[in-house]
Amino acid sequence: MRAPLLALLALLIPPTAHAGGPGTEVYVVERANEALAIYDFADRKLLPQRIEGLGNMRHATMTFSQDLRYGYVATRNGLLSRVDLHKKVVDAEVQTSQNSIDIAISQDSRWIAVAEYLPGGLTILDAQTLKVAHRFEADPLDPDYKEQGALAGTAVGRSRVTGVVDAPGGRFVCVQMEAAEVWIVDTRGGKFVIEHKIPTPQDMPYDAMITPDGRYYLIGHLGSDIVSVVDLTKPEAGASTISLIDPKETFERKTPVKLPHMASWAVAGDSVFVPLVGEKRLVVLDRHTWAFKRSVAVRGHPVYAVRSPTEREIWVSFSGEEDDMFIDVIDTETQQVTRSIEVGRRIYHMDFTPRGAYVLVSANADDMLALVDASTYEVVDRQTVASPSGVFGIWRAFRIGL
Repeated sequence: MRAPLLALLALLIPPTAHAGGPGTEVYVVERANEALAIYDFADRKLLPQRIEGLGNMRHATMTFSQDLRYGYVATRNGLLSRVDLHKKVVDAEVQTSQNSIDIAISQDSRWIAVAEYLPGGLTILDAQTLKVAHRFEADPLDPDYKEQGALAGTAVGRSRVTGVVDAPGGRFVCVQMEAAEVWIVDTRGGKFVIEHKIPTPQDMPYDAMITPDGRYYLIGHLGSDIVSVVDLTKPEAGASTISLIDPKETFERKTPVKLPHMASWAVAGDSVFVPLVGEKRLVVLDRHTWAFKRSVAVRGHPVYAVRSPTEREIWVSFSGEEDDMFIDVIDTETQQVTRSIEVGRRIYHMDFTPRGAYVLVSANADDMLALVDASTYEVVDRQTVASPSGVFGIWRAFRIGL
C-alpha cells in the first residue's frame, strides 16, 4: 500500500519550482571587492557562495573548461585563479606576471594562455596543474622608445602583449603592442611554437578579437580608425587593413583616441557592427570583404554592441551620464534602432543567454545585475551586486575566442 500511496501523493503535490543548475549559472565580477558573485538566471537568485580574494578585477576575464569542471580568472595584478565550478571555491592559483590583461583556453581545454603587460609576453599553463608549460618573451623595446606608458614594461623594456584568443587547430593568437606584431602559436603536441609572426601595417595595436567562425583576427590601433585583419586560413598573406571611415560621408569626424575593446564588436549575418568612440553611431562593415557599408545613428556614444543568438538584433550600450543607463536595440535587417530600454546607470557589460531568451546586464553605478526579457524588453529581475562589471556565463566554454 505504501508505494501506491506515495505515487498518488506525487501526482497531487506539485513539484518544487526549480529550473536552475550549473548550465544557468553566471559569474559576475564585483570589481571593488576583488570577488565574483554567482547568479542563476533560471531561478532568478544569487547563490550564497561568492568567490573572493581574486586580486585586481579591473578588466578581469573568465573562461571555462569544456567539461564545465573549472573556470579560470585572470586579473590585472597577474594572478590566475582556477575556480572549482562544483564546489564554488578557488582550488588553485598562480602568479603568472606583474600585470596581465587577457586569457584564453585551448580548444581541448588542455592549455591556458595569459597575455602579459609586465614583464611582457605570453604565458602558457597546464590547465590541470596550473604549472607553466612555456613562456614566450615579448620583443625588447628600442631604448629610445618614448611613447610607452606606465604599464608598458619600462622596468624590463619589453613590449606589452594583448588580445590573446584561441583559434581552430589548437592555436592561440595574440599581438605585441609596441612591437606591432601578431603571433600565431601552435600548441599541438605540447611543442609551443610561434608558427607565424605577422607585422601589423599600423603601429600600436592595443586589442584584438576573432570572428565567431574562427577565421579572421581583427586588431585595433591606438589613435587610428584603421583596423588590421589577418585571415587565419591564409596567415602567409600577412595582415591587411580596413578603414572605418567612408570617404563619401561628409560629416566632420574626430579620430578616436582608441576604439572600444574589440570584444564590443558584433558579427551578425553578413555584417559587422562597430561602435565608434566620440561619435553617436556604429559603423557597419561587410563581413566577407570588410568594406564599409553604412553608419547607424544611435542615442549616445556606443561602447558595447552585442549580437542576439538569433542574429536578428544588436543591443548597444553607451558611455556618458545622459545615456549610460540605456540600451538601444538595432534590427539587423533594417539596420535601424527599433527601441531604447532604460535599465540602470553605467552599464558595463551585457550578454545574451545561450538561446537568446534573456540579456544579462551589469549596471555598475546602481550596484545592480539586471535580467532583461529579450522578447518583451522588460527588466524581469534585479539583484544587488557590489560594483558589477564583467558577466561570464559558462556557455563561453563552447564559443571560439572566449
